[in-house]
Amino acid sequence: MPKLNATASARRKASGNDSYFVEALARGLEVIRAFGRERTPMTLSEVARRTGLSKPTARRMLLTLCDTGYFASDGATFRPAPGVLSLAMAYLGTDLVTTVLQPTCERLMASTEETCFVAVLDGLEIVRIANANPRFPTGLHPSIGQRMPALATAAGRVMLGTLSDSDLDRHLKAAKPRSATKFTETDTRRLREIVLRTRADGYAITRQEWSLGYCGVAVPLRRIDGGLVGALCVTPRVERYNADPKMKAALVDLLRREAAALSTQLL
Repeated sequence: MPKLNATASARRKASGNDSYFVEALARGLEVIRAFGRERTPMTLSEVARRTGLSKPTARRMLLTLCDTGYFASDGATFRPAPGVLSLAMAYLGTDLVTTVLQPTCERLMASTEETCFVAVLDGLEIVRIANANPRFPTGLHPSIGQRMPALATAAGRVMLGTLSDSDLDRHLKAAKPRSATKFTETDTRRLREIVLRTRADGYAITRQEWSLGYCGVAVPLRRIDGGLVGALCVTPRVERYNADPKMKAALVDLLRREAAALSTQLL
């Protein structure tokens, strides 16, 4: 049976970490990750194609997930079941998210009347782990867990700005920027310049590059020792942002104060 990812397997073997790696578990997780809001439900063939697994292997993974309550099937297609939320809650229910990051987002939403979120960098994407939206003032809402291309977002760019030049170049080489709107920057050389300017400024601004009608203003979230945790971002509506020439400075200052206050709680 071929390895799920030959490059990653070779890297683990070289570092001595290959002896404990459970390939079957990795395959199951890959199947779970294949499902997103825009591609649910999926057939067996679609899952196999998206994961690169053979149909028999994908079928075993899917049926196991169904038997354990994480997935459901109508016989032709498969989809995540409510049980899969327990996997997310293992992370989202931690003290860091529930008692530190989520309350900060809610406080910023109340003071700015705009959506505020915290995201972490995960490969070529960012993932929202805390979010406060005026449309969803309480409870879990759809944006939690949302994945977005790092290069197209202010939160992603401000985190990429903390990377070394070599790591940034590797990210740019691996990324395949695509237009989400007519304003999305997709030229990698230009994106490199933007990220380097973000690094120098200590904040990032985007204007309608991921979602029409919205800007993004983000600063890095760091631990007290300076290590990166994620990014804190506010997404003002573009008409408000353009109408108020003082909004940029006000939001950057507000986010920096909040990030500095959080640093002592981010271990």
